[in-house]
Amino acid sequence: MMRRRRGFGALLLLLLFLSPTTWAQSGLLRLKDGSIEIRYAKRDEATAERARDILRGAMSDYTTRLPAGDAPIHLTIAPSLTAFRNQAGAYGRAQVGGIANPERGAIVVKSPRLLPPGQDYAGLLRHELLHVLIARNTDPANVPRWFNEGIALVVSREIRWSGPTRLARMYVRRRLIPYRELNMAFAPFGNETTFGDAYAQAASMTHHLIDTIGEESFWELVRAMQHTSFEQALRQHAQMTPAELYDTWRRSLWKVALIMSLVSGFSAFHLMVALLLVAFARKRRRAQRLLRQWDEEEDARLFSWDTLERDPEPWEEEGEEDT
Repeated sequence: MMRRRRGFGALLLLLLFLSPTTWAQSGLLRLKDGSIEIRYAKRDEATAERARDILRGAMSDYTTRLPAGDAPIHLTIAPSLTAFRNQAGAYGRAQVGGIANPERGAIVVKSPRLLPPGQDYAGLLRHELLHVLIARNTDPANVPRWFNEGIALVVSREIRWSGPTRLARMYVRRRLIPYRELNMAFAPFGNETTFGDAYAQAASMTHHLIDTIGEESFWELVRAMQHTSFEQALRQHAQMTPAELYDTWRRSLWKVALIMSLVSGFSAFHLMVALLLVAFARKRRRAQRLLRQWDEEEDARLFSWDTLERDPEPWEEEGEEDT
């Protein structure tokens, strides 16, 4: 019996050691600003101060549409990949820079040191904050995963997944994700390509919905999901079903594909050279046309009827050659 208790105690100790919250509550410093609390390692102190400023500005921008309420928002800056994976679990993959637990108001992001160069860190923080605010202003059970991610991507203006370029390739290669499979495409299992495609498609579909019904109706639709499902809110504020939204969005993609194919086919330098050649060709044709016009006017002046019919001048008469 004692051995079994001892074994249970060792197992419990191991589980506590591996608990995702253990590292977050020990050895980290804290920075508090109103309802925002940031936990960070000493070497990420400057990052924590930057994060505080980003979140403060984002709260000011977003809370007119999505009130934050009185509950605190906890941000943890993971000091290592292992620490982040402990928190993110199955989502601790290379492409993921942050996660949110909206019900707890908790956000965990990688330190910028752990991200690829050029990562939009401000956009990442705003994106994860929006997940918390969406949960506080809707019934999360009513919000499809793709729509939740679409709102966060569009409103935060986060630069992620190379959206338009990726979407154009998906369209041309017939790789669009069917609507019935879209939510599952965000699952932590599966390949990285499908995961990235899901984000690009969610952002594009959300943009399309805003363009179709307008910003005010869009936010009314979002707020309606406090009490009703996405399908019912969509019918009420957009007069369409999810299938109709998907179909109209898919039919609009030829413009994206055309524009991106042109852009990807010509670099900025090539486009500049092409424009210069066109301008040069037009200028050369204009100059040639002007020269022909001058020649015609000169011919008309030299060989007018008046000139041909006048009497020859004495020096113009043919004379005998001197001998």
